[in-house]
Amino acid sequence: MSTTMLMETYLRLAERDHAELTALDQAAGDGDFGDNLRGALRLVVQRVPADATARAELAVAATCFLDEVGGTSGPLIGLLLQEMAAAPTLVEGLTKGIEAVQRVGEAKLGDRTMLDCLIPARDFLVAHPGDLAGTAEAAARAALSTSQLRARAGRASYVGERAIGTPDAGATGMALFFAALAEQEGLNA
Repeated sequence: MSTTMLMETYLRLAERDHAELTALDQAAGDGDFGDNLRGALRLVVQRVPADATARAELAVAATCFLDEVGGTSGPLIGLLLQEMAAAPTLVEGLTKGIEAVQRVGEAKLGDRTMLDCLIPARDFLVAHPGDLAGTAEAAARAALSTSQLRARAGRASYVGERAIGTPDAGATGMALFFAALAEQEGLNA
């Protein structure tokens, strides 16, 4: 596995879907999610050491998201990645990361946030250990299903019903992370 392959893959997917992520965030937020995600991942790829493991990549990514990304989503993604980098398995990291995001973001499943992708993806992985391709598919379905939810947390909660019909940008960005994981199979489930 190439030294920055996981984060390079995530960056490639975020760049590919930048316009969509921006449009989704414009429907329910301030429209900066695509820029923030892409910018953070560009920074991560520049800073990951040549001999980094996937977990080391996550640790570098966590620091970048926590320290240098604006908006609400940057620190929340940073907390998730920080927990994932420290955990012995992907499931444990996701579980601890989800708990951190819930604690700091004060959101829960069904609030139309990144948790609406993270929790179903983690639950799929628990039920189907090691199936990263299936987990990525579950994450993508979950992110898409946020289009039917009324936001009860985060900036999207300010726009009410107006955001219904478009998926949540944060959930969609997290689905891209799971797609990168599936493509690279970079962590133990």
